[in-house]
Amino acid sequence: MGSLLVFSSNQLPECDRFDLWRETASSGPGAVDVAHVDRSPFFGRVEWLPLGNIDAYRVSFSAVTFTRSRRWIDRDGFDGFSFHINLSGRSETSRRKDRTVLDGFSATGYSYGQPFEAALIPPAGRYCESLNLVIPREDMLQKAPQAERFMGALHANQAPLRLLSRYLMLLSNTPAEDSRLNHLAGNHVLDLLALLLGPTRDAEHKAKLHGLRAVRLAALKRYLHDHHHHPRLSVATAARALNISERYLHDLIAETGESFTEMVNRLRLERACRLLCDPRQRHLRIGEIAFASGFNDLSYFNRLFRRRFGETPGTFKTGAHRTPEDCGPPDRRDPPGALDIGHD
Repeated sequence: MGSLLVFSSNQLPECDRFDLWRETASSGPGAVDVAHVDRSPFFGRVEWLPLGNIDAYRVSFSAVTFTRSRRWIDRDGFDGFSFHINLSGRSETSRRKDRTVLDGFSATGYSYGQPFEAALIPPAGRYCESLNLVIPREDMLQKAPQAERFMGALHANQAPLRLLSRYLMLLSNTPAEDSRLNHLAGNHVLDLLALLLGPTRDAEHKAKLHGLRAVRLAALKRYLHDHHHHPRLSVATAARALNISERYLHDLIAETGESFTEMVNRLRLERACRLLCDPRQRHLRIGEIAFASGFNDLSYFNRLFRRRFGETPGTFKTGAHRTPEDCGPPDRRDPPGALDIGHD
């Protein structure tokens, strides 16, 4: 399965909301006890995205504690890892004699084969927000044999962690339907985790070669999707926004089979096509549509449009049979926030 699944407490009857959620959490591998420790009504929302052997979760919770006791470990025998990236609120994780406190953007992990307790303490009037990964033990140790030693450490403000969180946000906002692509994305996630958790020299080389590069390419493509309609978009502005060199940008985008200009023009033409097909935009002139799509030369726009779609923009606009689906995929946007992907 490659699609995103969403489960929210708001979908449950109010009188049974917490009990049903607790029952769900105590079933299946990695079962935990859940306790609601907030005076306000319980709230929980989980977006689940399977990435090959890895399960990725984007969650929001009111104040709760999750406890994995020895009886759950003995019952289900699940011995994978969980990696928790705190986005907002406070998280306190206790394992034996160790205790890790996350306050703001930071991360830690734990093994499902050992007892632990995690407490979520949201900001006033808000919920705790986090990204969570559940990883089979063998997959993680193959990438980073020392993972268990470093999993429970406090990880904060490291470039691989910022890259990992950005990549997971991209994946959750644009989930792939192809299971092969999701499996590949899961491998990239493991590559980034390996950079945090003491990889072998070979694993570190592969992570830098594949994982970081894949994340930066995904960030570049997302940036162009979000900014292609800006007339002043250039290689220099994109490279500066992504904090990479212009040479590295050209090198990245070459992997798509398109040049920077070709990709930007394709996105602009697809945008113009959707505007031409949209009945709500019938009042717009061809020149206005060209400018709104990022073109500042009408004759250049007309020439490219005819080459791409086989008709002039004016003829295309009058075609009653046209639909936006004929133009290419619609834009899909990330939540607001600068892309911080580090230096190459």
